[in-house]
Parts: sequence; C-alpha cells; structure tokens
Amino acid sequence: MKYLMTAMICLCMLLCIPNAAAENRKKWSDGDIIQVGVLCKDEDTILEIVNADIKSEKDALLQMNESLMKGVCIGFPMPAMFLVIKALVHYKDHRGRASVVLGIGNADRAFVGWALGHGEYVKSKKGNSI
Repeated sequence: MKYLMTAMICLCMLLCIPNAAAENRKKWSDGDIIQVGVLCKDEDTILEIVNADIKSEKDALLQMNESLMKGVCIGFPMPAMFLVIKALVHYKDHRGRASVVLGIGNADRAFVGWALGHGEYVKSKKGNSI
C-alpha cells in the first residue's frame, strides 16, 4: 500500500511540477491561479517539506508521503485550481531553482492551505490592475 501511495505521489508531482525552465522566472501575486497537487494545512508541515526539498527530491517526496499519511496534507488525483493569496517563504530547492511557499485560497479568497511553487511572490505585477 505504501508503495502505491509513493507511486501516486510521484505521478502527482510529475503532473503538478511544470517545466522548471519556464517556471523558474514565474512571478506569483495575489489572485493568480495555481494548480496544486498537494495542499498542507499548517506552516510547520509545509516548512518540513521545504527543508526536505532543499536537500533532495527523494527527501521531499518522502516528507510529502509522510504528511499525507498523517493527514496534515491532502493530495489531489488531478491538480486542483486555487487562488494565490499570500506567501510564506522564498527558498532554493535541491536543483537550485527559486521556489516559494504560497498561501492559497478558494474562489472567495478564504485561506485553505499552503502549497509549493517555482518562482517568486511579488505584491503586484507591473501594469496589472483590477
């Protein structure tokens, strides 16, 4: 069963992590739509995954799997769409890519959890106005 869960997480990661070259320069801001494969409910959990992601992909997948098994994160069979509403921390992943922990919300902009994204978070993008 745990091998099946690990395989499902790996598949989800492949579907959810876009092309690194294209996303490395991604600038996230409030209201952007992000596809999420794994959603964590608290800061401590997502920061444990970040620490693992800094070390290696294997460590990150193992930490995600452990968090899913504990029930502090949820995984979606297909990436789900959410709105970016804030950021927690910027970091460089195990491949040296700029990454960020994003606070995500539903259509009403109510916070639902934390997710990882490649790129950086900016308050607002130049030239965009609502």
